[in-house]
Amino acid sequence: MRRKDTTRVPNSVNISIVERVILSTLRLMLAHEIREIQIRIRAARLTLGWSLADFELHSAGAITAVAMGSYERGTRTLSITKLLKICDIFQIPLIHILAPTQELTPSDSSGRHIYDLRALQALPPTAEKSHLLAYIHQIIRERGDWKGAVVSLRATDIQNLELIFAVSQEIENHNYQAWLVEQGISLQKRLER
Repeated sequence: MRRKDTTRVPNSVNISIVERVILSTLRLMLAHEIREIQIRIRAARLTLGWSLADFELHSAGAITAVAMGSYERGTRTLSITKLLKICDIFQIPLIHILAPTQELTPSDSSGRHIYDLRALQALPPTAEKSHLLAYIHQIIRERGDWKGAVVSLRATDIQNLELIFAVSQEIENHNYQAWLVEQGISLQKRLER
């Protein structure tokens, strides 16, 4: 008597060689994207100057240093819930971790106005810095923008800052654009090819 083949699942589809190659390629692409996310998480932590222990402290123990290190190395599965929690701790939007083709690079101030808040905070205390920070903090409150590493200003914001710099008696450099170029805090989005 002939034995019944129990290795096939009922109603399953026989996958051809081409389909297997496609599935294998998709798995490799997914693994590459996950590795890129792990690299970006580590880069975000290091950009903040945090050790793994610092991260655990900032997370109030929600994510341990060991777990974070495991997420960065890829030895522990990173759920979307944990990824959202990590972004919340870093105070950055999820898109900055997920967007594989975007990065921020130094820019001249004539393009889109995106400022590196960490670089701005690191500048020595001046009236110019004080005025710009006060303006940016007000924009963050009004717009409900995320409070993270960068902030994007609109053309009208730049016009307002130019007026503030021009009329303020406390500010030494009355040319906002010139001052901005000297400080090196302006960024722009660049798409990789």
